[in-house]
Order: sequence, then C-alpha cells, then structure tokens
Amino acid sequence: MKKNASCALSPQAWKQLKKVRTADVLVGIPSCNNAHTVNYVVYQSAKGLRNHFSNMKAAIFVSDGNSTDGTLETVKAMHLPFQVSLIPATYMGVSGKGSAVKAIFEAAKFLEVKAVALVDSDLRSISPEWITQLISPTLNSTGLVTPFYVRHKYDGTITNFLCYPVTSSLYGKKIRQPIGGDFGLSIELVKELLESPLWQMRYVRRFGIDIFETHTALAKNFNVKQAFLGKKVHEVKDPYKHLAPMFRQVTASLFTCIERYEKVWNKIRGCREVEIVGEQTYAGEPEIIRVDLKSLMTAYKEGFDENKRIYQVVLRKDLFKEVKALRKLKEIELAFSVETWAKIVYMFCASFKNGKRFEKERLLDAFRILWIGRVATFVKETLELDTMNVERKIEEEVRIFERLKPYFLNIF
Repeated sequence: MKKNASCALSPQAWKQLKKVRTADVLVGIPSCNNAHTVNYVVYQSAKGLRNHFSNMKAAIFVSDGNSTDGTLETVKAMHLPFQVSLIPATYMGVSGKGSAVKAIFEAAKFLEVKAVALVDSDLRSISPEWITQLISPTLNSTGLVTPFYVRHKYDGTITNFLCYPVTSSLYGKKIRQPIGGDFGLSIELVKELLESPLWQMRYVRRFGIDIFETHTALAKNFNVKQAFLGKKVHEVKDPYKHLAPMFRQVTASLFTCIERYEKVWNKIRGCREVEIVGEQTYAGEPEIIRVDLKSLMTAYKEGFDENKRIYQVVLRKDLFKEVKALRKLKEIELAFSVETWAKIVYMFCASFKNGKRFEKERLLDAFRILWIGRVATFVKETLELDTMNVERKIEEEVRIFERLKPYFLNIF
C-alpha cells in the first residue's frame, strides 16, 4: 500500500508494520486516554486470537489519539503470553475515533489480512469469545458483523431513538446496534470503506465512523450478521451532560450517508430480522445507569427557546405546536409521541440535505434538543419497566418509523 497525504498511519506505525510484514487477522483498538482499561481489552483480544485463531498469524493494533494519560506507554509495557504481534502507535490527521479506525484499516490493507475486528478501548465486559464471534463470520462470506448486546434501558440513547429505527426502516434489515463500536469486517469491506469519498467529511473522522461503516456495508450489499456478545459494560455517557459532540457527529454522518445512498434505500420496502450468531444465553442484568430527568427537561426548555426559529421553518405547524407544548409540561406530564418524533427525524434529515452548508451545525444542534425531549419522555414512560419490556417499546418505535417511510420519501 502506498502512503499518501491523507494517510492516517504515522511513521511510528509504518515502522512497526514493516516489522510484522503480514498477518491473517487483525484486532484494531481505537484509544484515547484509556490507560485504566486498554490493557484488559488488549489481553482479552489476544486471548481470543490464541484460543480461536491459533493457526493464523494475528496482530493487535492500538491506534491512539495522542493520549495524555499514558495509554500507549501502558500498552508498550505489556508482555503478552501469546504469539500475537502488538502494534501500539498514534494515528495522524483529524483527532477522532474515525481517524483511528482509518489507520487500522490502512494497516489491515498493508498486512494483507483476511479479516478485522474493531473493539472499543473502554470495555470492561469484553471476553475472548467476542473476538471469535466478530471475526469468524467474516472469514466465511460475511462482510460486516455488528454487535448484539444486552444493555441498560438508558444506555445507547442515540442508537435507540435515531440510528436503530432509521437504519432498519431505510434498509429493511433490523440491525440492533448499528453504531455499537465493536465490529467484524471482511477485508473486502475494509477496502471498500477506504475508497469512500466520505472520509473527506470531518464527522466520519470522529464519532460518525460507526454509522458510516454500517450504512456503506448495507448500501454496497455486503452480507451483514449480528454477534451476540452478552452484556456491554463500558464508560457510559449521560444524554444531557456528555453526548452533544457525539450526537452532532453521528447524526451528520447518518444524514450524509442517507443522502449518498438514496438510490439504494428508496427502493427497499419492509423490514426483516438479521441473523444473530452465537449462543444467546442469559447474561444477567446490565449495570444500572442513572438519568437525571429534571436536567433533561431543563435542557429541552432552554434549548427550545434558543432554536425556536429553526423549528418554525423546518417543522409542519402541527408538529411545531406539539414540541412547543412539551416545554411547558412538568416531568410527570411528558408526552412526545413516537409518530411525532419519527416525522421530526425525517424532516430534519430532509432539511440537512437541502440546507446551506453553513447552516448545518445550527440545524444539528436544534435537532439534538428535540432528541433530548424524546429521551426525556421515554425515561418518564419506562421508569418502572424492566429491560425486556423496554425493548418491546423500542421495537414498536422501529415499526412506526418503518410505517412512515413513505412520508420520508415524499419530503426527501
């Protein structure tokens, strides 16, 4: 593979890759200030490679974003008791998870591997079995393996109320975690992704990477499966306090992929289940995540007033009236219907496509406030429900998004 100006591999990485020369399978770990968890992820990944791919040459690449907490130093000090090449190095380019992943993909191409697994560096629940579940299908005609976790009802709010229902409805395939972060990819898909012009978009170089991978695999007709991985325990983020940049980047990437692949998804009707590989055993209850409902509603009310003009322009009058009324309600009175939310999502996606470039940041921030309102309503509705019943509500949400797809086609 030739180096070019947009290459994400650093000279440090190239030096180590040339020593390794080739590999059959690669585990890529994007990292940034994860010194307290990365060694566990590396060790479990190496153990998985040893247990299940001992007849193959394996490597682990920790692609780091210039951590200041000693993440790379921690990895470099490791002495793995397995025959696995360990490559710890920084990446180049825009700071973000997507750039880290791009470096991993470039390394995979250089090493001429057959398959790649991506696992997050903040995982506390990864086991060696994760590696085989993610990689094995990609060695046998599957392009992408997405994760299927057991998560707390308030974990994955961007997934549950945006990426899951939208992706499933457009492409007709129920992929539960389209931005789960822990993926298996065939080398054919890796090469397809590396050729995409969407790397020029800064959102893909950051948290928009996962949805870009999933939508590209679906649009390019790669076979997709899901891997049952049990519980996901990681560094969770509060929807109000921590998710603003991530929401903006994921949503922009999602909306851009929808526009780019319109000719594919606009012909698809219906929605079917996607095969789940691995034994679905009881994984126990996930760790409890606390969500501050009062803070969510305060953020909604303040954000609504700041973005009122955008809502008046983007939304139909009846929808604007409904979201305006929400700001006056007390927590116990919250009512933001799924049908209203689905129409809002589709309207903002259409506006993102048709809006001027300099307006898109404002549009995304205004959209995030409405998402907070939907999350708040969901939290209020599900306080007394267990994980299984909450999952039923989320599945119903997907069905409503699917039913309203013709509505989206009319406005997009």
